[in-house]
Amino acid sequence: MDNLSKKVEILEKALEREKKARKKAEDILEEKSTELYALSEALKTSNQKLSHLLKEKTNQLEGVFTNILDAYVVIDISGYVLTMNDAAIQLLGFDHKKENVNLIELVKPESKDYTLNAFRTLYEQGTFSNYKAKLLTKNNQEKIVQINASIIYDDNDKPIAAQGIARDITNETQLKKQLEEQKKQLDLVMDNSPIGISLSKSNYEGLVIANKTLSKLLGYSQEELNHIDATAITHPEDRDWSLKYFENLKEGKIDHYSVEKRYIKKDGSMIWVKTSAKAVRSSDTDETYMVATFEDISKEKQALEKLKESENRLAALIVNLQTGILLEDENRKILLTNERFCNMFGIDAPPEALKGLDCSNAAEENKIFFKDPEFFVERIDELLDKKETDLNDELFLNDGRVFERNYIPIYHQNEYKGHLWSYTDVTIRKKYKESLQAQKEKYSSIIANMNLGLLENDLEDKIVLSNQSFSEMSGYTQEELIGKKATDLFLTKKSRSHYEERIKNRDPEKADSYELAVKNKLQNIRHWLISTAPNVDVKGNKTGSVGIHLDITHIKELEEQKEQLLKNLEKQNQQLNEYAHIVSHDLKSPLRNISALLSWTKEDFREKLGEESLTNLDLMQSKVEKMDLLIENILKYSSIDSDILIDEPTDLNEIITAIEELIFIPSHITINVKSKLPTIKVDRTRIQQVFQNLIGNAVNYIDKEKGFIEIDAEENKTHYIFCVKDNGIGIAKEHHDKIFKIFNSLGNYEKSTGIGLSIVKKVVELYKGKVWLESEVNQGTTFYFSIKK
Repeated sequence: MDNLSKKVEILEKALEREKKARKKAEDILEEKSTELYALSEALKTSNQKLSHLLKEKTNQLEGVFTNILDAYVVIDISGYVLTMNDAAIQLLGFDHKKENVNLIELVKPESKDYTLNAFRTLYEQGTFSNYKAKLLTKNNQEKIVQINASIIYDDNDKPIAAQGIARDITNETQLKKQLEEQKKQLDLVMDNSPIGISLSKSNYEGLVIANKTLSKLLGYSQEELNHIDATAITHPEDRDWSLKYFENLKEGKIDHYSVEKRYIKKDGSMIWVKTSAKAVRSSDTDETYMVATFEDISKEKQALEKLKESENRLAALIVNLQTGILLEDENRKILLTNERFCNMFGIDAPPEALKGLDCSNAAEENKIFFKDPEFFVERIDELLDKKETDLNDELFLNDGRVFERNYIPIYHQNEYKGHLWSYTDVTIRKKYKESLQAQKEKYSSIIANMNLGLLENDLEDKIVLSNQSFSEMSGYTQEELIGKKATDLFLTKKSRSHYEERIKNRDPEKADSYELAVKNKLQNIRHWLISTAPNVDVKGNKTGSVGIHLDITHIKELEEQKEQLLKNLEKQNQQLNEYAHIVSHDLKSPLRNISALLSWTKEDFREKLGEESLTNLDLMQSKVEKMDLLIENILKYSSIDSDILIDEPTDLNEIITAIEELIFIPSHITINVKSKLPTIKVDRTRIQQVFQNLIGNAVNYIDKEKGFIEIDAEENKTHYIFCVKDNGIGIAKEHHDKIFKIFNSLGNYEKSTGIGLSIVKKVVELYKGKVWLESEVNQGTTFYFSIKK
């Protein structure tokens, strides 16, 4: 801007000199008025004469602007260049002396309208400054120029031309754009960087710049970070030594550093961060800044800690393994061994003392402990030469022990780095295997002759072993069975689909039992109960399956007979129920007639009959009523099984209320429901029968001056449990079972039929419950019964 002001000042001085020159011309014109008048008239009528006048005037300024650094151009009102200096010629690539140049046509099309408006403003106001335009030079190169211009007037103050100074700011604009683009890219990188980035001054008082990632990492807003001293949020244990790095960087002793330290987040939690810092000196202010990056390594630290823990556990595991471990490098120097190895080979030294020892001659030195010493040495040499994994070598020692040895070569990036020997004492397992083989041979004859059919199948379900009992069951000889699939030999079309569906849904690793209809060699249908289980070897590897077969054809036939008997019994029960209803009706009809006749006789002959006769008639009437009640209860009892239970949610509190209204309760007896009874899903009529019979019994057998009946309920996971308690005569223990049998009652209560408690028991058992009691003679009785949920 200072250079531009100077150039504007020079231009103004030039214009001042131009005015003085014009004044001098006017003086000359006054002396030669006649010539000036003719010239003036010519200028008014001819553009050519006007141009001539402009050239004369600009020639007076040409000497002033010829040598300035910026382009100087004079154009007429139409935009054609009248004159320009060398800087303008160099800028535009045109020479006005050699070709006719219109400056407006050099403006890029997209900004031409804007430029024309600018020229109109210039024409109206006389000047404009710092106008920027895009021009195309002669070689079609785009230039961005900053223009300061003014109008040139004639003696009558009429605009006749324009002059201006144009500065090439193409590079400045491009540089500015580049800087802006770089800033955008930098902002983009800063905002989206996966690591935290900060810029701080060397005084370490807050951050100048902190990106979003750093803000999120530490839990502080970007504004808060600008006022936080980084040392203040550094973990106290890391503060002193990390500050020394910063001081060395600040003093120029180092130009960068990278450390791992802990920070305290805003929420008080601790975070591990890898911090890298570099000192950067500003070329403008000569001030030193610290650029730092922050990478969250908490997970890596945790992983490293876990890895260390894992390594420690692995080392501890190896040390404490019941397998002898010997790790050697490529030169057969011991890297690691454990105490088990030392004990197995009788080495009287701790494992740590063996590290670094050379094992090149160990085979020769220890071969004396083995039954075949030369083979022991040759085998080790063979393994070391091939450098291939070899497992389960058996070594027989002179003392009777048997070792199982594994050899595992170790490679890193395809380069041999050593090998691992592992030794396991399998003496007991070896003896067990031999004992197992002996037992197998011992029991083979038992298996062959047992009454259950035995089949052993391989993994492809082919028969590998069968006993004599299975041959008798199936009709096939053992030779005919071996190698065949049992499914191909025995399954019928119907049973195959049943078998395949069962196999599809069962767990092959678990034992299973099922019934299956099969065909024997004679194509007769038989029913087998089959129990199968996976067969495994001593190492737990599955080798196939074992199946035990029992011929249950006779049992199935008996079951079919049983089902037929049950159907017949059900039919007979139905017929008996129907008969009971008929008999009940036939018995009740004459009883009602007898009862009516007794009533009529009593009414008609009351005055003629004596008290004794009337009493006898009353006794007869009560016996008839008891007989009617007995028939009714027998019918209820016999129909309990046959009735269709209509289970619905039933509020037992409503049931108790209904019973209190239905039966006669003497005034000296109170009924108390101790706690609110539940609502359960049962047949309303049947559950009312149960409570009504128990409450009725209690009322009938209370002999106290003040009687009470207490009802309560509780529940467990499977049942509701109810109780009906009274303070009646009580029941002796020897009668506790008897009273639930039909036609059995205690005492001489005239209306007792001996069926009520039998009905209670039968209904409760329908709901998979039970009934029982607790009682003391003369103290009272508590009846309990349960109903399955």
